[in-house]
Amino acid sequence: MDNEDSSFGKYRLVQQLATGGMAQLYLASIDGPDGFTKSCVIKRVLPEYASLESFSRMFADEAKVAALLTHPNIVQVFDFGRVDGQYYLAMEWIQGHSLDRLLRQALRSGRVVGTRVAVDVGLAVADALAYAHAKTLPDGTPLMLVHRDVTPGNVLVSRDGIIKLADFGIVKSAVNAERTVAGVVKGKYPYMSPEQITSQELDHRSDLYSLGIVLYEAATGRRLFKRDTLEATIMAASQANVPPPSEGTPDFPEELERIILRLLQKAPSARYQSARELRDDLERFRAAQQWASGTHEMAALVAELFPPGTTGQPPTALPASSTSHGSNSATGRTPAPSAEPKRELSSTSAATRAHGAVEVPLDTSAQGFPWGIALAAGCAVLGTALFWLLAP
Repeated sequence: MDNEDSSFGKYRLVQQLATGGMAQLYLASIDGPDGFTKSCVIKRVLPEYASLESFSRMFADEAKVAALLTHPNIVQVFDFGRVDGQYYLAMEWIQGHSLDRLLRQALRSGRVVGTRVAVDVGLAVADALAYAHAKTLPDGTPLMLVHRDVTPGNVLVSRDGIIKLADFGIVKSAVNAERTVAGVVKGKYPYMSPEQITSQELDHRSDLYSLGIVLYEAATGRRLFKRDTLEATIMAASQANVPPPSEGTPDFPEELERIILRLLQKAPSARYQSARELRDDLERFRAAQQWASGTHEMAALVAELFPPGTTGQPPTALPASSTSHGSNSATGRTPAPSAEPKRELSSTSAATRAHGAVEVPLDTSAQGFPWGIALAAGCAVLGTALFWLLAP
């Protein structure tokens, strides 16, 4: 598609954002009388897959689950339909970036986003998961939802500092239980729980483990299980040997370390048993630190890392954690050493411009896909890895 607008049913496709193995993403709008217009993102199935019954059912399952989820920390899917034989989803447009991109951009500056940002992310995602895990079908039947893909690429941070969980495309739930095949692994290997990576039965505690990995990496600036090869990554994730966050960060808060290590227990019974329980502990920790709640800190972080006029060049990969493979980076490349030690980001310098950030120009390179183009909920189920290219 060129830069000219084109119609797609009731939507106007403004710009193609990305093409995956089985679907395309577009920035779009729906227009009304007297100048009314609403921006959104359209995920459209490629024509060659539109006639496949199994794929159509899978796409419909995604829409059914998404329609049940309405929460301020979950990216909204508000329309599902078919135009000229092509299924589509219409989704909320999030102007901002994925946490993955923020972490990488921070590393390029020799920084880590730090514990305060990690706690804010943990609170928002825990709130989203608590809601999703407790959701029921209209008749009251428990949805039994497991996200299965809680990763930095699926945690979005808007320019206003709002944190949202995206991509419910490969969820396991009561909606698709009969099509959930035993022994088939779905998700991204560096963020899988031990039971997920070994194709065992999953429940909501698998999502909490994945969130623990996200918080570990955000707070420390180090990758936990990603290794130089797929085989080594799978081995590391399966063994689930977790070095304490304080091992590489001596002043790491003891209580936050306890929370993260509890999330990362190999046995599900030893973890937090609910996202609500996790959220309560994070709230208590934040209160003890006397950190104010709200979105200002996250908005300032986005503005500091991506100030007006930045071009959104692909950032450096996060380094691996301090394990036997400690020198390996997220993409198999060792990042160039920084001239100065990593430091935790302070958003005070960006506070005055926190709400003045402008959208980073579109960059769909492998490591630099900005979330100014919004969400791609369900890309993983379509066989792509547009937003977190970890080569699982």
